Amino acid sequence: MTATRPAAPVPSPRPPRPAAALPPSPSSVPAPEELLAGADRLLGTATASTTGVWPRAVALLLRHALEEALRRYWHARKPQLAHCPPHAQALCLESYADPDTARRWSATWAGLSRACHYHGYELAPTQGELRAWRDDVERVIGALAPRMR
Repeated sequence: MTATRPAAPVPSPRPPRPAAALPPSPSSVPAPEELLAGADRLLGTATASTTGVWPRAVALLLRHALEEALRRYWHARKPQLAHCPPHAQALCLESYADPDTARRWSATWAGLSRACHYHGYELAPTQGELRAWRDDVERVIGALAPRMR
């Protein structure tokens, strides 16, 4: 009778994942209001030389302002959530903030994310769409700001 030896463990073909980087400290990232002001400047100064570029740049600034407002909210309210991806933070928002703010954050973020990416078969967002998103971002920042203190 032959004895069978236990099989040796098979090494994983993938290297281990590095630890996730922590988000930058609040002092090194522009405040949501500063990002909003940058979007306002671009909305007011669109020229022929920036045609095709400025709508997505405005959308990116607005989305970044939303994400930063949410990150700062969690940093003040529940710091361990500030290190999670924005999608996970948004899922938790309805449990801590009012449902309207959570829905507005998610809907605005989804629209801006779609607008940030170039698709050959889609037009860039219009100035009217960007201004509506800008107003939504301002409302969300205003709703989350008192809770950050």
